[in-house]
Amino acid sequence: MSKPFLSTELLSYAYSQGRRVVDLWSQAFEPGLVWLRGPNGSGKSTRLKLLAGMLQPQYGSASLAGVDLLQQPLAYRRSVCFVGAEPPPFEHLSPAERFAFMSGLYPGADLASWQAHIEGFGLQSFVHQPLRTLSTGTQHKAALAAALALRTPLLLLDEPLNALDAASLAHLRGVLGEAAQWRDRLALVVSHEELGLAPSACLQL
Repeated sequence: MSKPFLSTELLSYAYSQGRRVVDLWSQAFEPGLVWLRGPNGSGKSTRLKLLAGMLQPQYGSASLAGVDLLQQPLAYRRSVCFVGAEPPPFEHLSPAERFAFMSGLYPGADLASWQAHIEGFGLQSFVHQPLRTLSTGTQHKAALAAALALRTPLLLLDEPLNALDAASLAHLRGVLGEAAQWRDRLALVVSHEELGLAPSACLQL
């Protein structure tokens, strides 16, 4: 029996000495688009950050295409990209400079794809401005454009539909529709809003 594309094994995390936000989470995922749903406080964002390697699990681990989060941390992180509500790192760089820098870290980065997403999100006039000078919404779109173009095996999106204009929303939904057909990559999306398309799977916490 083949191993799942992404799996978690007893993954656990608590922000304090109280209740674990993520408690012994064991789950298997196959490529495509998975919509992760649940009420506030159910640990959706924490799960994405654990899978991104942004938080250190207090117990358990995860494996992506045979690469273990704890045993091979660098190789694992080079296979994952996360976009959340926080401003993207390296705010002193422009979107173009940031993508050029990240392209050296992620082997699947594709410049033509980035340019297509820049156009899709209407960012052509902002690509050479420092990220810190851009509005929160524009920063978010720039982060999405970069993440989509890095073409990592695992793409983690936390509330990506928030505060997008109609054209950007249509572009992102088109991309997520394509992700539902992926056979060698996985997009795991947390969203309170309806995706407006049929995901490969929906996981309710």
